[in-house]
Amino acid sequence: MAVPAYDVAATRVILEQAPLEVLPVSLLPNDDAKADPDITVTDELDPADVAVITDGLGAYDFSQIGYRDFRRLAVFVRDPQTGKVVGGLYGRSEFGLVYVDWLFLPEDLRRARLGSRVLAMAEEEGRRRGCTRIALTTLSVQAPGFYKKQGYDVAATIDCDPPGLTRYYMMKKL
Repeated sequence: MAVPAYDVAATRVILEQAPLEVLPVSLLPNDDAKADPDITVTDELDPADVAVITDGLGAYDFSQIGYRDFRRLAVFVRDPQTGKVVGGLYGRSEFGLVYVDWLFLPEDLRRARLGSRVLAMAEEEGRRRGCTRIALTTLSVQAPGFYKKQGYDVAATIDCDPPGLTRYYMMKKL
């Protein structure tokens, strides 16, 4: 059975001249394909939802760059009696850069050069992975002086709240 051809020009005239309430449903514009997406803000992350974003960006990067070398990186400090993690470093490497997301040691383990050892191990792993730089952020109340002693340069600073608090963006060539 042949489908009748629609006269596009005649349909456009009908749509422009007729009030919406008298148009047959078949002549109303179909906005389903053009509907705005539902956008939400949350602090409760579903791993499957996060994967849509990370996997999508990873696929895009691969299509533009030709490879993807994202790898997680952790250096754990463990209690010698229990074997439980008490601190350490968590980050990632990708495209020649190690990025430190978090570095934490409990107060009683600070100032014993453990932080320097943990950071040096992450830097060495970065070199092993072919990275040429390492980057991180720290707050003025955290450890900018520590990182400067380890050879990190301040790439940028941003004033935060409360007044007097500063975020340091730091980098070091490996």
